[in-house]
Amino acid sequence: MNFPGLELTWNTAHRALHAGGVIAPWDLEQTRSAVDRGARVLVVASTALGDSLLCTPLLKTLGEALGAERVGFLVRKPFAELYEPIPWIGEVFTSSGKFRGLGELRKKLRPNNYEIALIANCTEPDLVPWLWWCGVRGFLRYRTRSSIWADCFANQEMMCRPCDPLYATGHAVENNLAMAEALGIPITSRRLELFAGNQNHSRLPDQAEIREIEKSEAAGGRFGKMRHKPLVLIHPGASRPGKCWPLEHWAAVAHALRKRFGCVFIITGSASEKAQAGTLQRLMPSGTENRAGELGLCDLANRQREASLFLSGDTGPYHLAVAVGCPTVTLFAPRDRGSSIEACGPIGVEAKLHAALQTKQFNDSIESIPLDAVLQKTIEVLESSIASQ
Repeated sequence: MNFPGLELTWNTAHRALHAGGVIAPWDLEQTRSAVDRGARVLVVASTALGDSLLCTPLLKTLGEALGAERVGFLVRKPFAELYEPIPWIGEVFTSSGKFRGLGELRKKLRPNNYEIALIANCTEPDLVPWLWWCGVRGFLRYRTRSSIWADCFANQEMMCRPCDPLYATGHAVENNLAMAEALGIPITSRRLELFAGNQNHSRLPDQAEIREIEKSEAAGGRFGKMRHKPLVLIHPGASRPGKCWPLEHWAAVAHALRKRFGCVFIITGSASEKAQAGTLQRLMPSGTENRAGELGLCDLANRQREASLFLSGDTGPYHLAVAVGCPTVTLFAPRDRGSSIEACGPIGVEAKLHAALQTKQFNDSIESIPLDAVLQKTIEVLESSIASQ
């Protein structure tokens, strides 16, 4: 919901109240004092799946320092199921998008007395001022990026405008953790991590089902064959076409892996990517399954836990694979530093189990990443993955 004039009216009213002193967010000293006296902290990542997963080291750091009962997480509604079992979070709140469901969100947040918000990523301009009306008084922002509400944030000195040489530099995990450091909270984790309890969201097959699957070689052996052959997941889709490597290249990699390691394959993706996945399936080795549009996030996480390797472009499920311990090979075609390996590449993991390749220049086509280079890295990571199992 964003009818004409709503955004302008919202911004103007909030700024007028701020200028008149009615809205007076805390400075850094006041916010630190609130942490010391036991204030609750809300981490906000109400944008893409990857943005929320990149907050897991921050959530663990806060939960271990403050106690889970003092830590909340605000994410998009479809992603909430991933975070509800995490032991470092007391409560998970959901956002439905710009100017949507804010009244209901206020009803849930206000009674829980969250006084501090750490903004990793959010739908501006509506959410920051709305959090004020939900009771938040101390705001901190993801380091190196500015905001239209910069004068509301306690860590303004960390924030950079687009013209600043340091704008969008550094890894997202480090920039998120800088908010905890600004509050005097020591960092305890830099690794993306989801609680193992999530694995119970999807049932694995029983022995009878496994025996039935193993009877048919042509079926590809989704579960039974995986017990003997490496499982490789390929996720060809992404949020924009520029992040999608050519399907024939993924198929060529798959054929090489089948010949060398005897791998079995599953193609994953969203419902909107099912046709794309179907095209790839026709190019793939026999027995490849197309599960695009069939797996929820917890189901996908379970498949990734079973897999020896996850192949994709820079997309949310790549971060999910890292968070559940699945080895990855990921292709980046960044538009700027904020969407590059520098900002979103593997962090806090064994280098031999995670490889990232990137175009030479920003805005170069992802097709410029050579097939031979991807295949070489894929073989190296898969060999390490098999050796570690």
